[in-house]
Amino acid sequence: MDIQLINAQRQLPVPCSRLTQLARCAVRRLRIQTRGRLEVTFVSAQKMRQLNKRFTKHEGLTDVLSFHYRHEPIVGEILICPQAAWTYTHRQGPAYRQELARYVVHGLLHWLGYEDRTAAQRTDMRAREDQLLSHCG
Repeated sequence: MDIQLINAQRQLPVPCSRLTQLARCAVRRLRIQTRGRLEVTFVSAQKMRQLNKRFTKHEGLTDVLSFHYRHEPIVGEILICPQAAWTYTHRQGPAYRQELARYVVHGLLHWLGYEDRTAAQRTDMRAREDQLLSHCG
């Protein structure tokens, strides 16, 4: 699978080459054999609020949205909001670039079908994220 990162916002820096390497490593580690392209796009907070309302019917900002398509050439999209990462890191303490890396892996897991609606699902997903970040990050 081909991974393409697109920085469609200009408010915050996004280390695209580093995150592309991370995403490719995670795809190999997860043994994803899907043919086609997965687009990871970094969007502004305003755009993410609009997309969140449109696709999930939720008001407000979210960090990651994932869409899995069943056709080529584009097999999916992961939308990431750097502003959400920036805000979170200033409240909780992890480094901004580490949080962006987590969002890439988090979005990839959602694209594969992992959910984080329950406490058990969140715990499982966090453990998988930690494993991938430890190996690839």
